[in-house]
Amino acid sequence: MNVYTNELRNEHRESTFQPWFKFGPFLIWILFWVGSALGYLFSYVGEVVPWCIPHIEGCTSISRTGRYGVSFYLFKLTMTPVAILAFVYWLDMARWNKVSAPTGYFLNLAPTILGCLGAIALLLQMTFLGLECGVCRPIRSNSTSAFFLLTFFAQWLVWVRIRKQSERTWVPKLYLILCSLLSIDLVLFVTVPNFVDNTSALENSIAWRTSYLIALAPAISAFGWPRVVRKTQTLRSSDSQ
Repeated sequence: MNVYTNELRNEHRESTFQPWFKFGPFLIWILFWVGSALGYLFSYVGEVVPWCIPHIEGCTSISRTGRYGVSFYLFKLTMTPVAILAFVYWLDMARWNKVSAPTGYFLNLAPTILGCLGAIALLLQMTFLGLECGVCRPIRSNSTSAFFLLTFFAQWLVWVRIRKQSERTWVPKLYLILCSLLSIDLVLFVTVPNFVDNTSALENSIAWRTSYLIALAPAISAFGWPRVVRKTQTLRSSDSQ
């Protein structure tokens, strides 16, 4: 007589995500906002830039506020850690994605690859900021553009992931608003020069707004990180005669 015995064994495995630097996303936000604001104020006091609300009026570029005097050192001391922390943040994003959605390889890796390249571009821009040489200006310009574009696409891919995986429902909603505002400014940046001759003020104001939104994004997404638990169930069957 053949006797078949089926054994059902439930195995629960918990995968708890812990970021490498818990407060990194929030430091990115604070350091960038405070560093750029102080850089502008010191540049104004030093009569390097005029007084205005740069996010709206665009009277000067962000990089110009960090090229001379005290602002130069202040900008370097705040923005260089921002680039390094951003690199770590994007690595943490890949780790969180792997825990929350193990099979989504593209959405797990693509944001991190784009984001890390953007962070490297920002670090390169900070390295050549304030230097005068034949290739310095093109490097600063190209690295700045690379930082904005790579991070922009990376953050949209992040939203695709966090809209389903975030622990807090308000996180993807607020993140979507942020990405939408970035998209509006990008459309303005591309289309307006086709109709207006002098767009330097517009371009400066867009750069200020988008950089502030980009710096805020990691802090918003991090609120969906605190703890991710995945449970798996395995069915094992054994036949005995």
